[in-house]
Order: sequence, then C-alpha cells, then structure tokens
Amino acid sequence: MQALGGIEMSEFLAHPQVVGLAGFGPCLVAACYLDRVGRQRPYCKSHIERLRICREKDGFDEATWRLTDKAICSTREVSLRGLPDRLVVECLYALSSRVDNGFKLRPECLRPLYDRLRAHQVTRFDEVTDPEAAGYSREQVMMIRAARLALARLNTTPETERVKDVWDMSVFGHTGVVPFTAITQKSLREAMKIWVYDDLPRRRNKNAVHHARAIIAAVVMLSESLRLQRPDRGEVPALWGRADIVAYCNRMGHLTATGKQSASRRLAYTRFVRRVLLRFRTLGLAGPGGVLEGMPVDFAIWPEDMPDEPEDAEAGRDLPEAVMRVLCSHLDRLEEMTNTETRVATELLIDTGRRPDEIYTLAWDCLESDPDGSPVLVYDNHKAYRLGRRLPIGGETAEVIRRQQQRVRDRFPATEPARLKLLPRPRTNPEGTKTYKDIAVTHRTWVASLPDLVVPVITTEAGTPVTHLVPFDKTRVFPYAYRHCYAQRHADAGVHPDVLKELMDHRLISTTQGYYRVGAERRREAVDRVTALQFDRHGNRVWRTAQSLLDSEHVRRAIGEVATPYGVCREPSNVAAGGHACPLRFRCLGCEHFSTDVSYLPDLQAHLADLLRSRERLMSAFEADEWARTQAMPSQEESSRVRRLIDRVSSDLDQLTAEDRAQIEQAVALVRRSRTVHLGMPRVGQPLPDVRPSRIHTS
Repeated sequence: MQALGGIEMSEFLAHPQVVGLAGFGPCLVAACYLDRVGRQRPYCKSHIERLRICREKDGFDEATWRLTDKAICSTREVSLRGLPDRLVVECLYALSSRVDNGFKLRPECLRPLYDRLRAHQVTRFDEVTDPEAAGYSREQVMMIRAARLALARLNTTPETERVKDVWDMSVFGHTGVVPFTAITQKSLREAMKIWVYDDLPRRRNKNAVHHARAIIAAVVMLSESLRLQRPDRGEVPALWGRADIVAYCNRMGHLTATGKQSASRRLAYTRFVRRVLLRFRTLGLAGPGGVLEGMPVDFAIWPEDMPDEPEDAEAGRDLPEAVMRVLCSHLDRLEEMTNTETRVATELLIDTGRRPDEIYTLAWDCLESDPDGSPVLVYDNHKAYRLGRRLPIGGETAEVIRRQQQRVRDRFPATEPARLKLLPRPRTNPEGTKTYKDIAVTHRTWVASLPDLVVPVITTEAGTPVTHLVPFDKTRVFPYAYRHCYAQRHADAGVHPDVLKELMDHRLISTTQGYYRVGAERRREAVDRVTALQFDRHGNRVWRTAQSLLDSEHVRRAIGEVATPYGVCREPSNVAAGGHACPLRFRCLGCEHFSTDVSYLPDLQAHLADLLRSRERLMSAFEADEWARTQAMPSQEESSRVRRLIDRVSSDLDQLTAEDRAQIEQAVALVRRSRTVHLGMPRVGQPLPDVRPSRIHTS
C-alpha cells in the first residue's frame, strides 16, 4: 500500500488494489444481530461481557445460553431472531391486529415478551396456555391473549364457527361469545345451535348477542330439568313428553317461590322455551333425520301452561327531585373523577331521556336544526333498528353538544368529521372513530362516591305533618333511570301521551305508559290535599265530611263519579250511564249530586267566560225567534252561581300560606293529569315545556 502513498483519499478508495477485508461473522447468540469481534471470539463485545458473568454461575450451559439470551438493545429495534419461523409469523400477525385495533406498539413492552418466549423455547402461541403461572407480566399476558384471539379468528367463517360449542360472535359481525356448553343433552345442544344460527340474521340491532344468550339460558333451564328428573338424563328426544313439560313448569314455579328467580324472568323464560320448541318443529328438527328425530308432539308448552303476567315494575323507576338536584350539583366532581366525556354523556342522558347506547354511539355531527332554527338531536334507535331519529332539545343541551364537538375537533383535527364520534374512547383510539363504552362503570363509581342521598318523606304524628329525611338507595341511580326521569318529568308537565310516545321513540303507547304513572302514594297525597278543599254547589266548604271522604274518595274517583266540565257528578244512574243519563240536561250547578274542588277552578273560570260570551252574543243583533233566544240565553242565576263559587274557592286559596298554596297547586296538577276524562286537548305543534333539571355549570 505504500506504493499508493501520496494520492488523494478518493483516488485511494477507487484504486483496484484497495479491497475490504472479510468480517469475522455474526455473533453466535441467536437473538443478536451484531458481528463478532474476532476469529477466536465468536460473540459480539456485549455478549462477551455477558458470557463472562454467566460463566460464574453453577450449571451454566453455554449452548442453551446462545439460544435463549437477549439481543443487545439498539435504538427502538425489537429482535425476533432466535424465534421459530412459525412463531415469528404469528408475532407479526398479532402485531398487525393490534395496530388495526388502535393499540400503540412500544418496543419496551415487546422486547421482554419476545425475550421470555425465546427463553421458554416457545414454538407457537397455543403452547402458552397459562401465561400468569409462567411468570409473564400483566401487559404480556394481555398481548399473548390478544395474539391467541387474533390467530383463532384467522380464516374463520360462520360455517366453521357454527359447529363449535362456544361461538366467537365477531365472526357473525357482533361482539362477545355465545356458549352452548351448559346444555347437557347433545341433541338439544345441536338443535339450539341450528336455532341461533337461523335466528341471528333477523336480529339487526346490537342486542342480538344478548338475546341469543337469554334464549340459551332459558333452554338451559329446560335441559337441567330433563337431566334431573329423567332416568336417561334426557338424552333421547323420542322419550320426552308431557310429563317433562309439567316438571319444567313446576321447577320454574319453585325457583320463583323460593326467590331464586323473579316472576318476570319466569314468564320470559317460559315464553322463550315455548317459542324455541315450536321453531324446532318448523325447522324440521323433529322429523326424520333431524337432530331431535321422534320428539313427541305433546312436548310443547301450551297457552294454559304460561304463568300469570307479573305486575309491571318498570313504571316508578324515576329518581326523586331531591336526588336529581344532588346529582346535577355534583357533575363537576364526576368530570374530575373521570373525564369530560362521562360528564357530557350523563348530561345528555338526563336532558334527552335516550337509552344509554343511543347516547354513547352519537356521531360527531349529531346536532342539527329545524327550519325554525330550533336544535334537534339526531341519533340511532338501535333497539328498534330505526336510524336517523330526530329529537327536539333545548338550547342548553345543544350548547353542551357544541362544546363537546369543539373538544373532539381539537383533539382529532386530521380525521374527517363524518367518521368522528361525539364521545370518543380516550385510549386506543388514534383517529377518534371508536365509541367510549365504559361510561356506565365510571358513572357507578361516581354515584358511590357521593354523600348520602336523602329524600323528604311526610308523616303524620299526633295529627301534625312531619317531614323526615330518609336515605335513598344509590343502586337505583344508574344511566337507564334517567330515561324514566325524562318520561315522568314530561308527564308531570302535562305533555299528552301521544306526544310523549313520539318523544320516547316508542311504537306503542302502552310501552310509553310503562315508563311513568301517577304512583299510588303520590296520587293519594294529591287527592287528600284536593279533597280537603271541596265545595258543594252553593260554594259551601264541606268541612263536616272532608275527613271521612279521604279514605273513600280514592275509590269514588275511580268508580263512583263521572266527570263534568267543571266538577263531578255522583248521581248513581248518571254514573252508571257514563254521564249520558242526566235528567237536568247538565245543569250541574243546580243539582245536589254535583260537587267541585280546587282542582276544577280553571274549568269553572272557563265555564263562566263561556256563559258571558254566549249571553253577549245572543243579546246582540242576532236574528232568532224570541222563544229560541230565551231558551238559549244563559240564566243570570247560573252565571251568579258560577261567579260565587269561583270567588269562594279563590278566597280559600288566598287564605293559605305560600308553602301550602304551592303544595295545593302541585296536587291540583297531579289530580288533573290522572282524570279519566281529558279536559283540554293540547294543540298540535304546542311547544314542549322546559323540563331540564337545573344544574351548575363551571366549564
């Protein structure tokens, strides 16, 4: 090389005599990607130092050490060297699946996992059956389970999944799993697989998995009954019969009587089993060659086998006003404990009365306006598969949505608005397209952290009303309860049932009526207050009988009276005829069977106004015979009687204290809503009352 001295470096490197020397070869540690440092030293510099330390340990095996030792960390690289080819492919596929699910890949988490897999000489993920016992960390256990799940779903189809005893519902476009293992009879288990496979395409909402599990749970009860009371444990369908159905019904009754299941669940499970057994026959499973071949015709649940309908327990699940005030005043605490999304979801649940799933899945652009500029919430009714529903909302609720929209836009500026969610998941959601589904859990934690909730209860002690503060059960405060509160608030505000049905997005008004009612206690208290201010046709207060009326008034209002436009009639024959057998032709103010109370004051005032208007109209230039005019003319005595009655009722109201008057007004509103005769139909298009609970905003 000395002959090349004196030339430039570029010329030196380009000279044909200048060639590079061969390397010493790679480090012999399987995971290492560095070169060895010499011919006599087969390891890289770092592994030479590690080897020196490891040789000091008793029983050291250098060959095993070469296969299992870690790679040398360099920048953010993760080494898959030393792993079997199959495991390498599985690791890469698992990583791809995690990226698709929105998880971040961190080298500091991946390196320890692959090093431990290498140390244990694992050849495939299926070999790691119990990662906790093998010493893997919590995060490594999660990654191993996610990898096994992703690999299990690889190349799966509904046709291959339907033969398994535990179905992965992601194959069918849902989430979760559906197990059939609790059905002990093989023929019945196979029949249920066919039934669920046939029923799934007709379940287009997100409750399909829940519905399938409920049906299977009902059939599990039938399977258990067959196993316990048949000598063959119910394995032969041809031997099933009417006695087995009777045994099943008796078992369900026993479980209900002993408190192990509710009456509503007993009814639901019996309905499910009846439907399933009928469907087995229509699917041909009981015919020749079917999995239930030979199943007798009498192995079925007939209408007379169905248990009685339990009393509706849905209505009355709304929260008391005192509880709602406490909840609304602690919304700031909810946001501090959790996040803004949980608070926004809770406010929307309170304000709109939507089902929790309808709020959690709101799109970012869910706020629109009607032609008059009023805000409208656009949501999807997943339960009834009714998409693009529109709900009128108040201005404050719309402002809550606008603030949340701005927060989401600032957080995900690169994502198209059409793909964004109004309540995006805080983690594993790089683009803001995934829904936050843990709100119910954080809501429960928040409610548990609140101070004791108390509600006022009025009792009578020594003839004097006394108010006691009674603790309220916090388990009754859950997201779906706000839907009942929404219905009850609107019902209390006088919204007509037809309008409320549309607001609740129900197909049947009977469903809406199950969400609210005038409870027995509330109605009795209201009737007690109103009856205490009762008057006869002369305007005399019925002091002598008011107390005795209280106990009977509740029954009388239902079966012993008929409503008039401004009071009630208790004439027996007229009541029996539904108000169509009045001998006085509805001259109620002159009848001894007529009475009124403070709740009819608006109707009395309206009746007086009608009398005066009619009198003025007839006295004007109106062409009519004198006898017709005389008979049509309201009498002066009737007008005076109505005016005197109004003055008497108003005078008694004026003598009340402000607190008593407010209580009477609430009782009047409650009684008027519960009457069987509707007085005054609300106009179409009448604006809804503002029933948004008051709350404190600090944001």
